[in-house]
Amino acid sequence: LGALALGWSLAVPRRATAAAPTPEDRKDLARIEDYFNSITTMQARFLQLSPNGRTAEGNLYISRPGRLRFEYDPPIPYLLVADGSQVIFYDKELDTPTYVPISSTPLEFLLGQKVSLSGSVTVTNVERRPGIIRITLVQTKNPKDGQVIITFTERPIEVKKWAIVDSKGTTVEVAIFDPRLGLNLDPKLFKFENRKIFKEDRGGSTN
Repeated sequence: LGALALGWSLAVPRRATAAAPTPEDRKDLARIEDYFNSITTMQARFLQLSPNGRTAEGNLYISRPGRLRFEYDPPIPYLLVADGSQVIFYDKELDTPTYVPISSTPLEFLLGQKVSLSGSVTVTNVERRPGIIRITLVQTKNPKDGQVIITFTERPIEVKKWAIVDSKGTTVEVAIFDPRLGLNLDPKLFKFENRKIFKEDRGGSTN
C-alpha cells in the first residue's frame, strides 16, 4: 500500500508522447493549474480503494508547498506524511518508517511551489463527460513508470478523485469529500518522529 501511494520511481529517462492539446484542452488545463495554485491549505476526508477491493478512510491534510498528511482511521495502521523534503510511510504495527524523496513520488506535482501541467509532467489525455473533466499525467522522463488520473468537477473546478496506476497496471484510487480550504493547520501535522529511534536515543542517554 505504501509503495503504491509513493508511486513513481526514478529510471532511465524516456520521453512521454501525447497528442497536441486542443484549444479547449489548454483552457481547461489552465483552469486546473489556477485551481491547484490557489490552494494553500486543505483538510478533507478521503476514501481509498485498494487493488484487493478493500477500502480505507481517514483525514487528509495539505499545506503547500511540500506538506501533506494521510491519516488512516483505525484499524488501518498506516500513516503517510510529506514533511517538505521527503515522504514517510509509517506502519504503526511494525513500527517501520520508509523514507522517499518527494521528488521521486507523484506528490511532487501536487505539493510543488507552483503546479504546472507541463515540464516534469506530461498530460497524455483530457477526457470530458457531463460535469466532469479527467486528466491523465505521466512523468515526462519516465512515462512507463506509471500514471496519475485526476477527476475534477467542471464548474467549479474541484478535485474529486485520483488514481495512481503503477507500471504493472495496479491501481489505488482515492476520493475526497468535504474539503475545507484556507485553514490554519498545525505544523506538527506534517512532522514525523520515529518513536523507535527516540526511545533508543533516550535509553542510551541514561547509561
